[in-house]
Amino acid sequence: MSDNNKVVEDVKSKTDEDKAKDFAKAYEQLCEAHQMKIVAVPVYKARDDGTFSLIIQLSIGKLPQQ
Repeated sequence: MSDNNKVVEDVKSKTDEDKAKDFAKAYEQLCEAHQMKIVAVPVYKARDDGTFSLIIQLSIGKLPQQ
């Protein structure tokens, strides 16, 4: 069995909660390595009928200096 197949089997055998924890850990490591993170900013957009929609804009931002 190749290493790639082993990784695929390991991922398939994990629960969604375990996958979420692994993802969060990997994301944190990526953020630390690059000193950047994904930032969500709420923005209101005017509509034709006079109401507003809430839009979430995602962007990349630098981590604050420690």
